[in-house]
Amino acid sequence: MHESITPALSPGDATESSSKQALCKRLVMAKTQLDRLERDGASKDLTALSAARIEFALASRALADELMAQESPNEHTAS
Repeated sequence: MHESITPALSPGDATESSSKQALCKRLVMAKTQLDRLERDGASKDLTALSAARIEFALASRALADELMAQESPNEHTAS
């Protein structure tokens, strides 16, 4: 029988994971909203479409920034 060994999470790890989950959820919600507005050809609400595009861009950037911040310390220790 194999036992699964899961490393203990420090409080910082739990916060980091929660933050990443929130950013992922924000990105998914932004993409869903943007897709819905883009599919609705009858919609003439260009303000809503523009706002959805901006939110998607901001959510993408926030998640990318978080991922880059997590990778930066690893790059320095691997060198």
